[in-house]
Amino acid sequence: MTPAERDQYPEREVALKNGRRGRLRFLRQDDGDRLGDLYEGLPEEAGRFYWPHPLDREHARGNAARADSPTEVVLVLELEDGSLGGYAWYRWRGNEARASGFGICVAGPCQGCGAGRVLMERLLEVAGRVGPPVMSLTCQHANARAVELYLKLGFRVIREGIVKGRRQWPAEPQYWMERRRR
Repeated sequence: MTPAERDQYPEREVALKNGRRGRLRFLRQDDGDRLGDLYEGLPEEAGRFYWPHPLDREHARGNAARADSPTEVVLVLELEDGSLGGYAWYRWRGNEARASGFGICVAGPCQGCGAGRVLMERLLEVAGRVGPPVMSLTCQHANARAVELYLKLGFRVIREGIVKGRRQWPAEPQYWMERRRR
């Protein structure tokens, strides 16, 4: 998303269910270390659900370096203390892409407090005008809270299958889901 496109969506103040406050804003190129802190603070199981993207500082810095990419939209939830409580993105391949990939991760203390929902709602708002008309994702059956959130936000299961085993996790069932934005 270009800086000019981002200017159409000002930062938004949010309050989470646990009383924490923050603001939704777009990822900036200087956010690499804070995004790395978010990744490194996630529980080990996050790697199971946020696959195949590595949750390490190097990957975080690379993501931040692409903050001005015209083929991705990346939001962060910046908490009052300056840390990142969550991160959501969608990316596509070129101007003619039919669909985009999607990912989200939420810091442990912000899980179950509405952080995922506020990130997703804002991301869907932006996706209504920027990027391909369809958002696509995969989600393991075992990630029940995420599946429930995606269904509530209008994603639909288009097929089911098995994600192959990786790292220390065995193969397991997953959904392929999508949501039309325009």
